[in-house]
Amino acid sequence: MGSLQQRRDRRRIRSLSELVQEGERLVVVGDVSAEPLVSSGVILRALRTLGIDFEFYLSTDPVDFGRMKERVVGVEAHIQNCATCLELADLKPRRASRHVFHVVLDLLREEVAISKEEHVLLLSSALTRYTPRPLAGAPEQEVQELVKSMVASGIVKEVVAPRLIGWGSMPPEEVVQRSVDACVLRYFGRPAARVTESDVARELGVGSLKELEDRTYVPSYDAGVLDLYEAAYVIEYAIDVEGPEYAVSMPLNYSYFLWAVRAFRESAERLRECVDSVLERRFEREGPFYILECDPEASGTVVTKILRSLKLIEEGSLVVYRAAGKYYTPLQPLARSQRVRLSGSRIEGGYAVLDGSALGKLRAP
Repeated sequence: MGSLQQRRDRRRIRSLSELVQEGERLVVVGDVSAEPLVSSGVILRALRTLGIDFEFYLSTDPVDFGRMKERVVGVEAHIQNCATCLELADLKPRRASRHVFHVVLDLLREEVAISKEEHVLLLSSALTRYTPRPLAGAPEQEVQELVKSMVASGIVKEVVAPRLIGWGSMPPEEVVQRSVDACVLRYFGRPAARVTESDVARELGVGSLKELEDRTYVPSYDAGVLDLYEAAYVIEYAIDVEGPEYAVSMPLNYSYFLWAVRAFRESAERLRECVDSVLERRFEREGPFYILECDPEASGTVVTKILRSLKLIEEGSLVVYRAAGKYYTPLQPLARSQRVRLSGSRIEGGYAVLDGSALGKLRAP
């Protein structure tokens, strides 16, 4: 813990210019989940625009941030043993919240213009906390406030539709092949000749798709995605497969996100293979982990959410892939206390690569 004076100084910081002194390098440290990574990218883009020198690290990097001479700012990183490090969560002017994006917007809005693409990425990253929608509650007030501001700015449209990604913008047979949010198991990942609303309702066990209606957010311009819930899964996919730094790059260069959209859509068949391995009981169970012989290119975070939404695994369980005798454990679904135990582990993309002994320690209470 820092001194009382340090805590008072932190509360006074309300803009980016107050975070950096003239010519001072800023060190940004982001957690390995979607919202802090995208928020970090928005901060880095602002620093680059203003000509401020910076470095970026992940919370899982083996670095002693307490020994750094530069000001260190954590974006939900909760840096250990660093009394002088500043955590953005400490600057929240509102009640306690799971979200950090509004702190980032408050810090930057008087310094730089936030593009519509950055707004879309920030909102999409926040929505990852509310997927899969069949099991998640409505987004919290901060998210709804951001939605309202984006609707007023003409960036997105708020519509009511079934919890099926792309419903209304694609033929039903394409929607059911791709939608990971409300996954229609009979069709997902496989081509279908013709699908009606009645077919979809019957497979999802409801009398009408009206029972599945919910608010969703559609870009008012060609953002490369069907809706922002699809974008949420795209970001999680990219973190697993390309690595956490890839998500940080998206606000700096939107083409990174567009490439990830294409790759995510092409991954449906691999995702389906992993789901099938659970349906066919081709897995091992160790505590909360379902161990599958799957390709890590099929996002373990996305597969975990699909299986939870289908209630094929428990809400607190998650998928681990075994390949070449190693266990690929996605970092995103892990609790922060579990990530702390991974210190010194090999990280590959968005996975911790563990041996059997390390996996056993990770699943211990």
